[in-house]
Amino acid sequence: MFIYLFIQTRYGATTNLQNVFLKFDPLILIIISIVYRIIVSAAILSLFLIGATFIFGRFFCGFVCPLGTTIDIFDSIIGIVPATNSGGLPSATTIKNIKYLILLFLIVSAIIGCSFLHFFDPFIIFERSITLIFYPIITYFISFFTTLKNTVYIENIIAFIAFSAIIGFGFLAPRFWCRNLCPLGGILAFFAKFSILKFTILEGCKKCSICEKICLTGAINSKELKIDSAECIDCFRCLYECPHKTLQYQINFQTMPFDVRRRELITTFGAALIAVPLARSLIHKRINGRLIRPPGSIPEEDFLNVCIHCGKCMKVCPTNGLQPCLLEAGINGLWTPRLVARIGGCEQNCNSCGNICPTSAIRKLPLDEKTYVKMGVAVIDRTRCIAWEENKVCLICDEACPYNAISSLNETIHGITLLRPFVDEGICTGCGICEYRCLLEGDSAILIFSIGEERKARGSYITEEKVRLRGCEEKKEDIPSGFIIE
Repeated sequence: MFIYLFIQTRYGATTNLQNVFLKFDPLILIIISIVYRIIVSAAILSLFLIGATFIFGRFFCGFVCPLGTTIDIFDSIIGIVPATNSGGLPSATTIKNIKYLILLFLIVSAIIGCSFLHFFDPFIIFERSITLIFYPIITYFISFFTTLKNTVYIENIIAFIAFSAIIGFGFLAPRFWCRNLCPLGGILAFFAKFSILKFTILEGCKKCSICEKICLTGAINSKELKIDSAECIDCFRCLYECPHKTLQYQINFQTMPFDVRRRELITTFGAALIAVPLARSLIHKRINGRLIRPPGSIPEEDFLNVCIHCGKCMKVCPTNGLQPCLLEAGINGLWTPRLVARIGGCEQNCNSCGNICPTSAIRKLPLDEKTYVKMGVAVIDRTRCIAWEENKVCLICDEACPYNAISSLNETIHGITLLRPFVDEGICTGCGICEYRCLLEGDSAILIFSIGEERKARGSYITEEKVRLRGCEEKKEDIPSGFIIE
């Protein structure tokens, strides 16, 4: 189902189900609501998942989670043997508590005002990994047989390393990520401790340890005849494999206590207090005003926290112009979208990125209003421009501009009349179509900078001044060519 909805996440898609998995993610609801101080209504459906966990236990991890499914497939391919309660690792209790500590770290960081959700949420990791790693490979081969454009993302090596590490943890123990590191699993494990239905070892158990040996998450202690409902993912393997039929899925209100140590809690609080200012102060990759956000993006500080770095906006971009950041916006801006106009500009008749954004980090704007959003301004490099440097006629950027913000005007030098392009900054939206269409090899002679960018969390982008300027520019089209426009 996840792959099907991923395929449906494309430019021009009419379905409203692309974000359904994210809407059932309570980790997104909790962290984004805390850091943005507003309840994320799109994730309210996650309350149903929490309610179901109270009844059935941690079934989601065993039956639904797409990243967990992928890990299961990989574990079966490499032939990993299900571990015992220790998982073949020292201090198994401490290791399994890491997921609670990561969850606490995310909550404390969000309270301070910084979200690290994108590094740990399984849905986000899986969606981003498919988008940045596998989707370009698939489109590359499909492009040989169809008219589908080959999608390319210029910064995907870190996403590949992160995804490979999560899958590669299977060499240590089965479901290592799910049982020890996943903070979403930590939320569900917390509520699963109090679930109504649990797997229970009945009287008459022979303590053969078969159930303990095949348990994927080390939830069973056959010697003490106990099953930790917080670790159990309801896979039913123990129920089917028990030769004595002394296991049963039944109503059970008993709970096992948490064993998180005080030192671990203090360390987690300290890590959050250090990580937040560190993430904000790390040196950014200097790109000199070339960080162009999608149209309708909210102000940068909020954008970095509300954007979950899922990659959906990049996937639906019809020009492939939206690319993932590396360090252009700092460490916490990793994988956030930016417009690389040389790869593709922002089409005038497209507002797909705002429509698909699951958290409204990119606002959902009507097409008419989206065309008035100022992402930046085009600046002509006269040392490279053919019309300026070589005194040749070139009207590419003028003809390409969908807003008539570029005018080719007559300029007389030493008695010679030359045609030069000029940018009207009042009309230019920084869409980047001109930069994309420039004929020069390498860098374009006209570049988009974030000068005068508009970023609003609310309110309209349409003003009387913009309407007036655009109306005046449209009237200029009626003026015969060859006239100098003052």
